[in-house]
Amino acid sequence: MKRRFEFIIEQSDEQKTVKSFLVGGGRISLTCLKKIKFADDGILLNGKRVFVTEKLKTGDLLQINIPDDNESSVIPVKGKLDILYEDEDLLIVDKPPYMPVHPSKGHLEDSLANIVASFYSQNGKTFAFRCVTRLDKNTSGVVVIAKNSFAHDNLRKQLIACSVEKKYRALVHGTTNDYGTVDAPIHRPDEATIKREVSSEGAPAITHYKTIKTVNNISFIELTPETGRTHQIRVHMSYIGHPLCGDFLYGDENDGYPRQMLHAYQISFQHPATKEKITIESKNDKWMFEKSEKEF
Repeated sequence: MKRRFEFIIEQSDEQKTVKSFLVGGGRISLTCLKKIKFADDGILLNGKRVFVTEKLKTGDLLQINIPDDNESSVIPVKGKLDILYEDEDLLIVDKPPYMPVHPSKGHLEDSLANIVASFYSQNGKTFAFRCVTRLDKNTSGVVVIAKNSFAHDNLRKQLIACSVEKKYRALVHGTTNDYGTVDAPIHRPDEATIKREVSSEGAPAITHYKTIKTVNNISFIELTPETGRTHQIRVHMSYIGHPLCGDFLYGDENDGYPRQMLHAYQISFQHPATKEKITIESKNDKWMFEKSEKEF
């Protein structure tokens, strides 16, 4: 999906180069600039193609056109898509449990990407699946998808800078404290396994949590990870003796729960285009209580 941006140059940006204005001003990344600068309509100043070294004047109209040149090979498959938010740059959806985000061996036509591909193909739009916040197949909740390379690059940088705030909800074994913080580095001990562990050799990892309710030695908690390590919440809660219900990898696979009971409940970040902070919440918290509906 092609994305167009227009800027009216103000006096404070007089005599800046196109490159300085766009990249130095944090409007697009250097990678994005390299992609568009050779296109016929990639960078237009007052309707004419210019080089990135062109100097700007007050009142100039600078236009950039970012192509979507990576059409997906994902097979479109009709399915229910719970859209929480959508605009020119973002698609944010509620992913149900048991659904992989990307196609993989054994899941070529039942992933979130398949359904999103179908949604856009039905509307006659090109599609490239750029998932920003990935969830495990059995984890439910909010997933952010970038509609273009500009948005994807911007949000990826926010994730690296840990400026994206995510909140999760989970069912865990035992009675947790009212509030708590787990500050323990996470390490992958063997490249042949997906399992992680707490180790001094690992990367820094911090998770905050608060208890919402405890019933029959099962606690319903909300978690806010400061960092984004793989399996961070699952590893940390197991480490402090409160593994997620249904977590076969870090807990008891025979505890009677059908999956790890983890739900991506809320996300907050700076919109890549408007720069405003937006907060999106899941509307399907009921997925958390497949087994424990009567208890909670």
